[in-house]
Amino acid sequence: MSAPPVQYVTTSDGVRIAYAVSGEGRPLVLLPQLFSHIEVYWTQETFMLPWFQGLADRFRFIQYDGRNQGMSSRGHDVPGMENFVRDLEAVVEHLNLDPFLLVAADWHTHTAVRYAVAHPERVDGLVLFSGSVDNTVWPMALYQSFAAEDWESFLRSQVATGRSVDLSAGIQRLKAASEQADWLQLVGAAVKSDITELLPLVKAPTMVLHGRNFASLPPEASMRFASLIPDAGIVVMEGAQGMGIASEGLHAIDDFVARIPIRARSKFSLSNVMPDGLSQREAEVLRLLAVGKSNQQIADELVISLNTVNRHVSNIYAKIGAANRAEAAAYATRRGLA
Repeated sequence: MSAPPVQYVTTSDGVRIAYAVSGEGRPLVLLPQLFSHIEVYWTQETFMLPWFQGLADRFRFIQYDGRNQGMSSRGHDVPGMENFVRDLEAVVEHLNLDPFLLVAADWHTHTAVRYAVAHPERVDGLVLFSGSVDNTVWPMALYQSFAAEDWESFLRSQVATGRSVDLSAGIQRLKAASEQADWLQLVGAAVKSDITELLPLVKAPTMVLHGRNFASLPPEASMRFASLIPDAGIVVMEGAQGMGIASEGLHAIDDFVARIPIRARSKFSLSNVMPDGLSQREAEVLRLLAVGKSNQQIADELVISLNTVNRHVSNIYAKIGAANRAEAAAYATRRGLA
């Protein structure tokens, strides 16, 4: 099967992210897998292909390769998971997705939760596979130490975990998805993540799924993860992958999504013309500024850097002709942005 056309967007910190859109209907974003390459995983028979096809049949399906993966730019330092959130933000804002369904697996469940807590108005629902409260419960000695010491043997172990029939083809797939140095950057960022305090703040309807025979994470980890999210459901499915068997997982998603009403787009959507050429992100920054948030508080709430907020504030002042925060707040109130 041919892959959907791959396009690019640049994040707030200058990283080029490859993304693809297929299908029609309600928008759904799938975050990257541990090994991600849009073109390779669309065109080769792997456990992910039925997922891609099934999601594209049901939704306007958006997927992307994260930084240091697949067709996105490589060689970046990744000090923390906020960088993964920037990748998602870039795709969402570029495609004007508001609201949308968000699907993530493995350690990118932390990315999805961080984004959903920071942007509750945008996320209609969360589907999270194989989640953990903190990522230290994953076999990080395997993912870090073994991968650092013997990359070839590590890749071989990952192909075996995936039950690939063709070992050589499987290894080549993983090599296309990630190089050793890039992989170690990604794992180094993920292992530090603990979202214990964020999980109770999730407002979106949430379903957690887990493959019963997934070797890297026991079902109990996902059960504890789900127990901390308000009203989250959990489904333990058959399968050796964290996402379980596609046919069973897609059926569970169908049932879950059918219970979530389709919301109207928020007033900060790019579908509405922002006054004076403000971008959606600038409108969000202005809204928070108008209610008295400091630049650091805005950065924390939107999960972006302080330098990025400073740049947005400067751009806002220039576009709306404000000299200070008081004038900007007054403008936001007049325009219905606060």
